[in-house]
Amino acid sequence: MIEVKEPRRPIPIIGSLKGMLIVGKHLFRKPVTVQYPEVRQELPKRFRFRIFLNLDECVGCTLCEQVCPNGSIHMQSVERENPRNKRKIYPDVNFGTCTVCRNCEEICPTDAIYLTHVFETSRTRNSFTYSPEELAMNEDEVKK
Repeated sequence: MIEVKEPRRPIPIIGSLKGMLIVGKHLFRKPVTVQYPEVRQELPKRFRFRIFLNLDECVGCTLCEQVCPNGSIHMQSVERENPRNKRKIYPDVNFGTCTVCRNCEEICPTDAIYLTHVFETSRTRNSFTYSPEELAMNEDEVKK
C-alpha cells in the first residue's frame, strides 16, 4: 500500500509577521511625493506625448489616419496654400482617445507630424480635439 503524506500547513501567525515586517521596513522611509506644479520630476529622454504638425511639410497622404489604431486622427479640409498638399487636407487629433503609440510619427513620409516632450495640455474647453492649426501652435498659443 502507498503511503500518502499530507502537505505541511504553514503556521498562520507567520504570514502576519511577514506582512508586519514589510510594513515596518517602509514605515520610516522618506516619502517620494513630489509637489507637482512647483517641483517637477525630470522626464526620461525618450518620453514623447504632444503631437505637433508642420503644415508646410504635410502632403495630405492620409497615412497617419490609416495607421492610427483607435481612430484618433481624422483628416480635415483646411483652406491653406501649400504647393506640396494639393488636396488641402491635414490631420486633426483627438487627444482624449490618443494612445501615443507614435505610429503616425513613424509612418509620415515627410516627417511633418512628430511627438515632443510637452505633456501639459490643459484645455479651457471640453473638446480634446486639436485642429491642424492648433497642432502647428505651441501649447501656450493654443490656450489663448
